[in-house]
Amino acid sequence: MLKINILKLLYKQSPMDFYTYTKDNKTVIRSINNTLGYKFDKYFDDEEIDKVWKEIKLHKRTSTILIFILFIVLLYEIIFPKYTLLVNNYWYVNALIIIMVIVGFYHTITIICTKFFEKRLKKKFGEYEKTSFIPSDYINDKYYKLFRVELLKALSLILIIIICCNIISPFKMTYKLIDEEQYQKAINITTLGSKIFPIAQEWYSLRGYAKFKSGDLQGAIKDYDIAYELGADGFNIMNFDNKIYIKYHLGEFKSAIEDFDKEIANANNSYEKDSFLWDKAQFLYNIKHYEEALLIYTDLIEKAENDRVFLLKDRLYLERAEVYRKLNMDDLAKQDLINSGSWTGEGNTQNPIPQPVLLVDEI
Repeated sequence: MLKINILKLLYKQSPMDFYTYTKDNKTVIRSINNTLGYKFDKYFDDEEIDKVWKEIKLHKRTSTILIFILFIVLLYEIIFPKYTLLVNNYWYVNALIIIMVIVGFYHTITIICTKFFEKRLKKKFGEYEKTSFIPSDYINDKYYKLFRVELLKALSLILIIIICCNIISPFKMTYKLIDEEQYQKAINITTLGSKIFPIAQEWYSLRGYAKFKSGDLQGAIKDYDIAYELGADGFNIMNFDNKIYIKYHLGEFKSAIEDFDKEIANANNSYEKDSFLWDKAQFLYNIKHYEEALLIYTDLIEKAENDRVFLLKDRLYLERAEVYRKLNMDDLAKQDLINSGSWTGEGNTQNPIPQPVLLVDEI
């Protein structure tokens, strides 16, 4: 039966398995790429091996810090400011380009640090020749034990972070603050979160709600705009509707209609387009633009009669009946109520068209 020691396999690929001896008692030090070796024409004693290990740690820390700084620069100066590159229709192409750039920079830094490491080795331990590094079957107990300790530390840290994120979720914390009407604290947390990870739409959606409740209506509109642009799921509509609600609250009807028209023009498919048209018809009704609302309802009902199976025909008739009623076209309103199946012989006194509302419960 084949047995595999996973820890020892990992150890073979770790920086701690960094040296071996040849049959003629020469020492080979492994390079950072795990295959290249530096063969010295002498046998390294324990003291020299410890010095080599210190050089490797220095090299690893230097390269890790440089790569981390590079990643932060790319993230906050290129990727996050251009976040729309990762949510548009060609996001996969842009993501591939970004990954290629990151890999290119990573290898460049690795090459530079390796050259630095080679110079340090030559200065401290003399000349060497490059060769292939072939790990020895012999596992050095000292470094294998150290590897297991370091691996346990790393896994424990990862586990603690995961547990903390599940127990103390910043989104749950913010939601709780909003429930408690501590809006400024909610704004502070979401602002910090948006600095750390700017492409998470929840930061802006929650902050937009808190800003609205705090009286910063224009700030709330901007946040909902960003959240909507970042959204790639059901939050899209919620964030858009919240922005429309605030503009309705402010009386900025023209601006809201322009937002609807923009989304209708840029809709990805007929379902999305019709959804925005329906929302626009309801908005036009609520701002008393009944004639314009009537045109949209009539168009949507015609589509529902033909091929738009996702349009709720009965609901459209019911809402258009309300529009007809506002226009004093009672006979047409009665006919629409009959078509909707809601006619009771006395008319329908309940307004079926919803008012704009600010949502946060779906987050």
